[in-house]
Amino acid sequence: SNFSPKQLDVILADKSATTPTVNQLPYGVGFANIYGGNAASVVAENAKRGVVVQAWSPLQRALRGSRLASCTQIGQKYSKTAAQVALRWIADTGCTFTTAGTRKRDGASARFRENFDIFDFQLTQEEIAALSKL
Repeated sequence: SNFSPKQLDVILADKSATTPTVNQLPYGVGFANIYGGNAASVVAENAKRGVVVQAWSPLQRALRGSRLASCTQIGQKYSKTAAQVALRWIADTGCTFTTAGTRKRDGASARFRENFDIFDFQLTQEEIAALSKL
């Protein structure tokens, strides 16, 4: 996928094309500059077309620099890791995500379990807004 709203409109106008239901995009804490500082608009534009955004590489930028510090600070409040906060932000903004990890020697199975242990807390609107600006 990775379709812009204009590209989605072309696909949706073609009645012979398969209608996408998921649009996999670079999305997560730290991607605000890609979308002009307004990641919410990307989600809304896809939703208007009946398409769900799935975050591609959701932790790529979240776990670096000031973004890592922000996610870590918020995570302390909930006893969660920075990665869990970043993934919860994705869920709280109306998107889905996929993560990768296949090498057992690197603790991939433990990280996989950690990545989905995000549904016992919810970020505040202030936390969502702060992370959305990064």
